[in-house]
Amino acid sequence: MIFSLPAEVQSAMTKLELAGHQAWLVGSTRDLYLGLPPHDWDLTTDATPAEICEVFRGQSLNRAGEKYGTISLTGGDKIIDVTTFRRDGMYRDHRRPDSVAFSRDLFEDLKRRDFTVNAIVYSPTRGVRDYFCGKRDLRKKLIRAIGNAEDRFEEDAIRILRALRFASVLDFSIEEKTASAIHRKKELIAALPTERILPEWNRMLCGKNIKRVLTEFSDVIGVLVPEILPAIGFDQLSPFHQYDVWMHTVNAVASSAPTAEVRLALFFHDISKPSCLTVDATGRGHFYGHHKKSARIARDVMERMRFPAKQIRTVTELVTYHDSHPKGRADVKKLLSLIGVEHFRMLVQVMEADILAHSKWTIRRRLINLENIRDTAEQILSSGECFTLDSLAVKGNDLTEAGLSGPAVGEALTFALNKVIRGEWENTRERILRGLREAGKLCQ
Repeated sequence: MIFSLPAEVQSAMTKLELAGHQAWLVGSTRDLYLGLPPHDWDLTTDATPAEICEVFRGQSLNRAGEKYGTISLTGGDKIIDVTTFRRDGMYRDHRRPDSVAFSRDLFEDLKRRDFTVNAIVYSPTRGVRDYFCGKRDLRKKLIRAIGNAEDRFEEDAIRILRALRFASVLDFSIEEKTASAIHRKKELIAALPTERILPEWNRMLCGKNIKRVLTEFSDVIGVLVPEILPAIGFDQLSPFHQYDVWMHTVNAVASSAPTAEVRLALFFHDISKPSCLTVDATGRGHFYGHHKKSARIARDVMERMRFPAKQIRTVTELVTYHDSHPKGRADVKKLLSLIGVEHFRMLVQVMEADILAHSKWTIRRRLINLENIRDTAEQILSSGECFTLDSLAVKGNDLTEAGLSGPAVGEALTFALNKVIRGEWENTRERILRGLREAGKLCQ
């Protein structure tokens, strides 16, 4: 098989070959076989780091990974990692080898890698090498560890999350022995640094096979987010729900748009339900206030996992308002005012996925209501109706000229905005100033 490679990658491989070294594309070969655009371009070679630097003398090189045999070079708009064949020493911290020994043997290098599908290598001049039947596993859509799966996960615990991420993103299954090892070794991921967890977590959560991953590996997810464990198997005691709390969450996540903020919000939206349950005289369950408590848990977990502050704010806001039920134009405008247009549109996606995970007999009616909310919001936006202080006909300087100062200015503007949103006042300077005087907010 011949693959078409970017010119920068082809050039790097050619330079290594002309200098008398082997150059193999690794990792990205998996994506090329699947017809997917590679995210990264990694080369493995028998050249030592010093020889790599000599081959690419005069180019922009990053030598931060040189201890582990990796030299990164910039080719056009691409970063190409070139790594020497190596044998790894002991992995006593379950993160990185204590030492590495450089090698001239391709097989020696590939057998230390994580999964069979990631150990297929390609060279335009030498063809394909597939020592561990990775192409077979690609055809079978399987993630399989190379060698003993427990050993691979003991060496580097991030491989557990990588297996889940590959299964989710590629829509693959995890081979039985590899899956069993993941369950047995799951506690290893508790010690991983957050900077290694988050890239795997976010890509996993946005994968097309996330439903199977969250269903089959909830115990693994629970190591990182133990707050989900009470939700697993928790009966909602409600005719509106066909699933327990966890499976409702799983189905909601899987039903949503594959964007990080939306899926994170759905992951957390009902996480507090087990602690909020009350049961009425008919035996029906209620979860009053769960949206606020779930938002607090979402914030605490995301801060613990060191998500970016902006993403934490967005997700907690979506969780806080996911159970909103605006009943008319004024309510929609108020919600737009509270969270803004961008977050409102995300919220509608969250609400839609939440509805799709309810009991089947409730879905159609609730989706019709949500569509009315969406249509109302778009009408408000297209007609330029006022729902923010920026679009209010009266500004702060109008009120200071009328004699207000300090916090009273903001209070009066907010009071006026609420009157305009509810349709009680027209959004004109004259009407607002008159209304504020009549309400005692301004001197007559």
